[in-house]
Amino acid sequence: MNWNRKKIQRWLRILHRDIGYFAVGITLVYALSGFFLSHKNIFPATKTVKYEIELPKNLNGRKIEFYWNANTSVKLNHYKESENGIRLFVEGGNGYYDKTSGKTSYEIYKKHPIISFLNQLHSNQKEGWIHIADSYVFVLVFLSISGLFMVNGKNSFLKRGVWLMILGIILVLLFIYVN
Repeated sequence: MNWNRKKIQRWLRILHRDIGYFAVGITLVYALSGFFLSHKNIFPATKTVKYEIELPKNLNGRKIEFYWNANTSVKLNHYKESENGIRLFVEGGNGYYDKTSGKTSYEIYKKHPIISFLNQLHSNQKEGWIHIADSYVFVLVFLSISGLFMVNGKNSFLKRGVWLMILGIILVLLFIYVN
């Protein structure tokens, strides 16, 4: 088989196109999850739900357990008693009981399922995802390199693309050295 430049470019275009279509899905997921991670103050992975209840005044640790179970459906894991109050460690959150007033406030942290999942993928915290992430790296490297050789003429890599690639590298280096 005679491999000339035109045949190589043709195969690079075919592979670049088809692998590129496949990579679009993963790229969109990574882009979205990266956006969520970068703006976690706007899109938190968890939501805090606050509650307040009134309990009798001056309860001790043992009595707080009784009243807690009678007034909430949230499991009380343990508590830490001090002179003025009791710090509550509940399932999925924490709270505080003020002995002098009986006011009890607690908060439960609930995960936002989609954002939490995407954050875990992006941070490579999901079991087995590292194999997909590593494969994706090679797909992106292939797309980057194959794209360099697909265009001929005045807009080819050696005439125009090399300068844009160098600008991209300089941008990253500037960020490294400026910060």
